[in-house]
Amino acid sequence: MMHFKFSPKILQRLGEELLPNPDQGIIELVKNSYDADATECTVEVVKISTIGGSIIISDNGIGMDEDAISEGWLVLGRSKKAVRELTPLGRLPVGNKGLGRLAALQQGSQVILKTRPQYQPGVEYSLTINWDDFQEVDVVEDVPFNIQKNSTDKLHGTEIIVSNLKNIFTKRDIQRLARELLLLADPFDNHAGFRIQLIASEFAEIEKQVNNSYFDDAEYHLKANINEGGLAEASLLDWQGNVIFHAAHSDLSQEPYKTPRTELELWVFLLNPQSFSARNASVSITQVKKWLAQAGNVRLYHRGLRVKPYGDQDDDWLRLNYARSRNPEVRPSTTTVIGRVIVKDPEDMLLQKTDRLGFIENEAFLELKRFAIDVLEWMAKERLKVTETHREKVKKQVPRDITEAKARIEEVIEAEVPQESRPKVREVVQQYENVTERETKILREDLQLYRSLATAGTTAAVFAHESGKPLNLIERAAKRIEKMGKKFLGEKYDAYLEEPVAMLYKVKSFLRFSNFPLHLLKREKRRVGAVDIHSVIDDTVALFQSFFDEGKIEVVQEKVDGKPCIYGSDALLEAIITNLLTNAINAFNVEGGRIEGRKVIIRIEIEESYLIIKVLDNGSGILNIKLDEIWLPGKTTREGGTGLGLTIVRDSVTDLGGMIKAIPKGELGGAEFIVKIALIGG
Repeated sequence: MMHFKFSPKILQRLGEELLPNPDQGIIELVKNSYDADATECTVEVVKISTIGGSIIISDNGIGMDEDAISEGWLVLGRSKKAVRELTPLGRLPVGNKGLGRLAALQQGSQVILKTRPQYQPGVEYSLTINWDDFQEVDVVEDVPFNIQKNSTDKLHGTEIIVSNLKNIFTKRDIQRLARELLLLADPFDNHAGFRIQLIASEFAEIEKQVNNSYFDDAEYHLKANINEGGLAEASLLDWQGNVIFHAAHSDLSQEPYKTPRTELELWVFLLNPQSFSARNASVSITQVKKWLAQAGNVRLYHRGLRVKPYGDQDDDWLRLNYARSRNPEVRPSTTTVIGRVIVKDPEDMLLQKTDRLGFIENEAFLELKRFAIDVLEWMAKERLKVTETHREKVKKQVPRDITEAKARIEEVIEAEVPQESRPKVREVVQQYENVTERETKILREDLQLYRSLATAGTTAAVFAHESGKPLNLIERAAKRIEKMGKKFLGEKYDAYLEEPVAMLYKVKSFLRFSNFPLHLLKREKRRVGAVDIHSVIDDTVALFQSFFDEGKIEVVQEKVDGKPCIYGSDALLEAIITNLLTNAINAFNVEGGRIEGRKVIIRIEIEESYLIIKVLDNGSGILNIKLDEIWLPGKTTREGGTGLGLTIVRDSVTDLGGMIKAIPKGELGGAEFIVKIALIGG
């Protein structure tokens, strides 16, 4: 009788293919502890700063006997958990193939398993796996295992020691591992009953940040659920816990959701001083931002444990940022919310991928996403209705206020101004009204212009957000090609693949572009107050850095001492610097423009009580256009240009109460722009 036989290389390939990074392997072993009804699990990393360290995962679960080890733990590709019976603690097991454990164990050259069954007090079973033994045989079955039985005084539980690690864990790796372990079992569920601890100095600080729990400082609290019949409902509460909106199923969807029972809970934060001061918040915005940086976004918990990558810092699985780019006024982003989607799924409707990263996108998963997105859409619509109602109320009230103000002026003139002076006073008032009407007309025209710009900006943000997805895939593919190419080609890799792979890595510059519009459209940038000049310019230059690198442009910042500030908004100053830098980049890209030695200087100066910002380049200068026409909307000398950049610069400077002038051929030979704005306190 013949049978399939498996080469030891299969084990190696599975170990490499199944887990994208070392910490995910540790997570898989911790999940095993959860399935074993452990209430506590400890992860200890020993000498992991060099190759050859070890990892120890220990728990107080039910443990395993000899049969469970040989017929369960050592059987690959099958798990007894697939039966889906509830554990004594009422948990639904999360494992389903037993492959994640294999990949995790292969991170070192040796594995020692020690386990003590709950129903056999004083007994410990142990097993040692030396992966090097598999290099000496033809098929996997040729390596025997010896399960030893010993007496012990330890309580029930399991300990796995993976030694002689192949990878080095950096401080950043440990920080990421700490965060992943803390968020694996919902840290904000007081009844989770599963505590994980990492024995590492970085763990305590991150644990403190994650567990701060500033839920009371959220502006809104969204709660929604799907019942057994696929019908949903949702409620939106204000910061005081009052229900301000409620949705029945028909308000969310015309059809039942074909997915398991689900709960969604989301806290939305408005990170602005006005919101916090209005609620007498006992915590600073900075503290909440730090907390959200560690624990923010919306995570998916399946059978009590988190499923990656949903809710990772760079994962927007519910398209929050995409939706916000369309309407930033009423929608949260991944950095202003914290939330969870909780699914029990006793019927196995959701199927995890083999590599344990995410679910297969079957009907049940797509319906789960549809539910969450429908609820978020409903919340945005309700909030938008309130905003629009208030805006319309103000717009209708303004004409009445103007009429009442005019009537009041006339009353005062009649009552307080002598008869002979009234005509002159009325004439002056009429002149003022004429000036105000002209100003209003100009503002309406500007409003039309900036609505067009806003439309262009939000549309660009949508396209940029979507372009980031395939670019991320390209970068991941490049890493994969590089890793496997070096492994299989060895020294030939440099000759055949190094150059094309390096070209693929250049997508990072495009990835920065995908974040560009979203960065510029952040609402908090439009708040009025003190503006830190150096900080805004630093952030803007950093945003442009990939463009400068691509164009081989040297950017020099010449700053002044201290922390000069102006009164206005980050958005206005950012608009000035952004458009002047864009103008400089375009100056190098004209036909016959400079190729080598490209340079841009951003110079900050203080003159008495004024701030001077100079942006100068060594490009071709201002050519083929009159100097006073460069500020006009639509005027441009560049094919494909909009002619709106310098118009925005001029208007932004004006809004800041400043002045701007341009020199066609400045100090460096190219264009030079000089902005003058009053300093705070000047």
